[in-house]
Amino acid sequence: MSPSVVLHFDSQRYMFNCGEGTQRFCHEHKVRLAKVKKLFLTRVAWECVGGLPGMLLTLADAGTKNLTLHGPDNLTHFMAATRHFICRQSLTVETHEFHREGRTVQDENLTVHPIFLYPDGSPSPPPMVDDSAISEISSGTKRKSDDSDASQYSLKKLLLEHMFGGSTQAKTASVGADVLREQEDAIMTIPEGAGEEAVITPIVPADVVDPKEAATCAFLQQRAELRRLGAGRLPQSTRNPVALCYVCQGPSVPGKFDPVAAKSLGVRPGPDFGLLTKGESITTPSGNIVHPHQCVGPARPGATFIILDCPSPSYIPSLVSSDSLSPLYEAKDPVKCIVHIIGDGVLEDSRYKEWMQRFGKKTQHIIVSEKHNPYSINFLASATVAQQLNAIDSDIFPLPFSSDTAVHPVSSIDGLPKNTVSARPLMTFLIEPSAKLDDSECIPNVATSPTLSSPVERTSEEVDVEGFVVVPLGTGSAVPGKYRNVSSTLLTLAEGNILLDGGEGTLGQLQRHFGHDALRGVLSRLHMVFISHLHADHHLGIVRVLKAWTQARDPGDTRPLYVLGPKRYGMWLEEYSDCEDFGLDHIQYVDSEEVRWRPEEAESTSTTVSETVSAMKESLKLTTLHTVGVHHCPSAYAIVVEDAHRCKVVFSGDCRPSADLAVAGKGASLVIHEATLDDDMKQEAIEKRHCTTSEALQVAKDMEAQNVLLTHFSQRYPKIPNLPTMNTTTTNNQNGSEPTSTTDTAATPVVGIAFDLMRVGSREFGRLPGYLPAMQKLFREGAIAAGEEDGSAETETQNGS
Repeated sequence: MSPSVVLHFDSQRYMFNCGEGTQRFCHEHKVRLAKVKKLFLTRVAWECVGGLPGMLLTLADAGTKNLTLHGPDNLTHFMAATRHFICRQSLTVETHEFHREGRTVQDENLTVHPIFLYPDGSPSPPPMVDDSAISEISSGTKRKSDDSDASQYSLKKLLLEHMFGGSTQAKTASVGADVLREQEDAIMTIPEGAGEEAVITPIVPADVVDPKEAATCAFLQQRAELRRLGAGRLPQSTRNPVALCYVCQGPSVPGKFDPVAAKSLGVRPGPDFGLLTKGESITTPSGNIVHPHQCVGPARPGATFIILDCPSPSYIPSLVSSDSLSPLYEAKDPVKCIVHIIGDGVLEDSRYKEWMQRFGKKTQHIIVSEKHNPYSINFLASATVAQQLNAIDSDIFPLPFSSDTAVHPVSSIDGLPKNTVSARPLMTFLIEPSAKLDDSECIPNVATSPTLSSPVERTSEEVDVEGFVVVPLGTGSAVPGKYRNVSSTLLTLAEGNILLDGGEGTLGQLQRHFGHDALRGVLSRLHMVFISHLHADHHLGIVRVLKAWTQARDPGDTRPLYVLGPKRYGMWLEEYSDCEDFGLDHIQYVDSEEVRWRPEEAESTSTTVSETVSAMKESLKLTTLHTVGVHHCPSAYAIVVEDAHRCKVVFSGDCRPSADLAVAGKGASLVIHEATLDDDMKQEAIEKRHCTTSEALQVAKDMEAQNVLLTHFSQRYPKIPNLPTMNTTTTNNQNGSEPTSTTDTAATPVVGIAFDLMRVGSREFGRLPGYLPAMQKLFREGAIAAGEEDGSAETETQNGS
């Protein structure tokens, strides 16, 4: 989980950075975010912004109406790039890039001043607001930029206004708010059966966009896709390596009221005392006017604290030479607290330690770093479930990896200020009325428990040469939940690994299952990533996985990582790569349409494929690789793969039951199929374009699959769904294209229920049905009431993404 800091005032909350896992953590530990109105980002890098798209939806659900994002260059570009999967009409989101729109943010609670840090050897920073001393900064100054840059920035701002329809400014844009609302009524039928064709009703009539404006705003033109803004690529942006250090100051603290002085001036105790304390003058019974300064001491400046992001030692020279920080060294009112978000090698650097010492002995230093913080378990609910399942079968349900000791404990580093501690989840620092570090609410370190300890690190190489190993990394739908993370599955075949979808937190789940050291080997054997569709809960963790894969790859290995998915997901990766280098140069993107299964070609042996597709199949020694169009949302696909050892695996993605998939996956060794809702919610499944449990089982039976693993459960079933008796027949859906049972005597596949971080191979799969009675007894409380956790958010998340 990436670090985030929340600042609490009675009237408002402020958040600094929002990495992957933030919303799941806040949900489980009841960190209330409804009052968050301003969010500050230190960098436009995935470890800082990866949780933001999902968090926007969560904040909107919590009732937030307006949110301002503050940060460096490319923040607006990043947000506009998410248009492919984020759209929320109930929330207004605005961006404030400090280079362009002024250097100080101030409201009734807080004054925030950013300091720009650059790495050694980086190009000269772009022109910016005057970097004079903090006490002399005034807000509102704007950077001068060329017309082209300003025009592109304005267009991206305009696009952002359309994505989040609460903005009143959007009503004056070239595509009006009334047209945007018509998107809700757009119709698009996705082919799911033989002979069907896509039928699309354009959501923006051609005569809406002014021809003159269309020439300069091409990416806002008419699209043939439901609820997706801007089908064309964003104007390219330039990466900026800047990291922001935020110097924050709270409100002034009123001076102390002196009742003795007030009485000596003829003021009677009572309401007049209160008026003087509030800064109002009063008239005594004798007619004298008494002013507040006569009996109230001078106001004290608000407390100062710093949120610092120093990604690597190359940023240290920029930090230690900053004139803006000079007034804070050994100040009369010392800095209360510094939160250090640092990369490898920073804390050990003598220059950094000397800089920390400049603040004096009263400043509290809190260190946030992968190497200096224990790899503790933060999601206790899912860890508890893992512990319970481990008692049933320790091979299939291994314990999550954790450690109660940091790689380099802060206490082992010489030369640090005395008040230096390692951060812990939910650690609190009280700023007013007096500074105090409070760890009473911190999460207990369960790694020290004798019943829940770190397992031996596992590898993905222990696979039957003719079989499969499946590690579900996320088995819930819509939003991350306490017990189930969002969709992601690691499939291991004889020649390597395939990642099937990758919702937020996927890399963290991989680390939990394999451990740090073994993870590198798992990533080095990762040859393909498949993205089933554009809903955010299926891919927000992919960028972090791609970056980790790039770091783990052998520099001498020129083979790419193949990413297979909808065309527009490839555009999202290109646009985000303008902000951060996550290894796109080593990734080969393939449009799912290029390998789409078509009934008329099913029996053909002469189908030609591109060199890229041939190389992708060769990387895993696949004899079959097809995507299958399914009925869920625009550009939604399932996938069928078969290797040289005749191990055939089908992954459904999100969908209604599909006749095409049953045919394309015929005889599968394993089908991993969504089973979002219980059978008594079939109408809701039809409306949301998902499957019920029985429908998923019927698809597997019609497919004549050997094994079926059910996954993607609604968060209203947090621990275990209801598993009905296998039916041999099924009724057709209203669209008339759902599969029907091929024969009443067809073999019933072996059925398993997916849990996060389980590990099951072809040899062990047959043990799963026998564990069902024990699981049902273990989780006898059954499903929670609908909507108690995240069930009500599912429709909203998908509609907004």
